[in-house]
Amino acid sequence: MDSGLNFYAGGIHFRMTFGFFAVWALLLLQSAFSETAAMAAVCIALHELGHIGAMRALGIKVRGITFYSGGIKLKSDPLSLRSTLSEMAVLGAGPLVNLLLGAAGCLFGSRIFTGINISLMLFNLLPLSALDGGRIMQAAAERLCPMKDVSSAFRTADILLGISAAVFFFMSGSVSFTLPLTMGVIVLESLGEIER
Repeated sequence: MDSGLNFYAGGIHFRMTFGFFAVWALLLLQSAFSETAAMAAVCIALHELGHIGAMRALGIKVRGITFYSGGIKLKSDPLSLRSTLSEMAVLGAGPLVNLLLGAAGCLFGSRIFTGINISLMLFNLLPLSALDGGRIMQAAAERLCPMKDVSSAFRTADILLGISAAVFFFMSGSVSFTLPLTMGVIVLESLGEIER
């Protein structure tokens, strides 16, 4: 059974999972909602609009938008992605928007706006299978080695990067009580989202 809030608007299936609400609640418990958090939410929305804009420019119809604990996932017709290059262009459009917004923030002297966008760009380019960077790498690997299944290698990389990040956070002492819980919700829900 599909948990969460589901509705249709403009022919697009919108879905908000329990994990999405849980992560936002945990983040709000960790720190009060601030102007910086609002700015980050806008930058995240603009990142996703970059993906949607690239899809529209390439004639790819958005079928669904899922808000889950790991972020936002767009769904299109599987046949509408005409090539690996078009898939990589769509995946790269979100980080490109953040790079351009970061440059604009630098020009206008907003260090916070610049920092948020550069952080979002770098985070989304991490080689994790649920993020743009990992999906770009997976698309490139599948194009270079079409006869090999690379998904198990990417799952192994996800685990190793996750363990490395956990060790880094614990060693630096920058872990709050909600971070492990938030990361756990994201990992558990992401495992199910990869298959959808």
